[in-house]
Amino acid sequence: MLRHEKAALIIVVLASVNLLLGGSALALDAFSYELPSAILESVSATVNCTSSQLGVVSMVGSTDQSLVHFPPGLNVNRAELTNAVSMMVGFSRQASWLVFIFNNTDAATARSLADAVKPSVEAAFDASFTWSSMGPIEEGYVNVTYTGLGKGNLLTYASWLMDRCLAPDLGGFTSTFLPMIGEASAFIQVGASKESGGFNWVTLMAVGYYTNIPVGAGQHKIDFLDLLNVQSLEPSRYASLGGWYSSTVTLVVASNEPVEYVSSEPSLASPPSSLYGWHVNPIQPQPPVQLIAQFMFATDPTPVNRLSLTFSGLVIPEFATVAPILAIMLATSLAVVAFKRGGRQ
Repeated sequence: MLRHEKAALIIVVLASVNLLLGGSALALDAFSYELPSAILESVSATVNCTSSQLGVVSMVGSTDQSLVHFPPGLNVNRAELTNAVSMMVGFSRQASWLVFIFNNTDAATARSLADAVKPSVEAAFDASFTWSSMGPIEEGYVNVTYTGLGKGNLLTYASWLMDRCLAPDLGGFTSTFLPMIGEASAFIQVGASKESGGFNWVTLMAVGYYTNIPVGAGQHKIDFLDLLNVQSLEPSRYASLGGWYSSTVTLVVASNEPVEYVSSEPSLASPPSSLYGWHVNPIQPQPPVQLIAQFMFATDPTPVNRLSLTFSGLVIPEFATVAPILAIMLATSLAVVAFKRGGRQ
């Protein structure tokens, strides 16, 4: 597998697995990494067969601040953020959140630094946040979290935020953002990650939501265009590097019973002659209770009007172990860091 393909796969798989399992890898420090294209865009869906829960996230990220950036007026290169490795701002209809993660900083200092930055974040996002919690995540890292009220008219707010944070001609997967916002559990998040001590930010915007799939044994079809509420999906022109498109769609299915691939639209890829299409379990070995599949546009940016994968397995209606919105927040946070870590594989 090509280096850039592998980097993109690592990003979306890690994000998807974290979404599914609610992992706590938020505090991984970032490494400087130049993305394989001007932007990296992905759609990731996870199915937890032991809870019938499905989460889907559409995301675009870039190191180019002219393409993806925080709202104007927010200075992310201020001294207080020198040791920050991540900053995230998110909104749903029910709540909002602001999360800082610092490295090589004690808790009291982290709180003081975050408090100093908070007013400018509130002004840039037209929001108000109240301190919620603070503490170590893992050795050397500490998070400071603020929460606030949600945005009742999330569609209007998301449209306003996109205008302030995305280049107007970005296109591609960002065309899914507003259609997805219509879902009751939807959220929108702007986040960024960098290495401690530097200011080489990777910034992303993500929209996601969670839902449930039908329970029972047998075949289960995951229709991505239906999940995204769009008629077709195509990559952004900024996702191309020499004709290779880094845009990917990934599905992770996890269960405590065996799961198997059944069929897909488009069909499976035929490497090495053609990498366009679905790749099933591209990272080996995979346990029989987990399925990972990734669709690649490869060198063909033609819009797809059918995009689905069918698997067989048992889906049962049990309660999830992680609050869905928290899991999605963790997933997108991890993905910011993974943008940079992926290039070192």
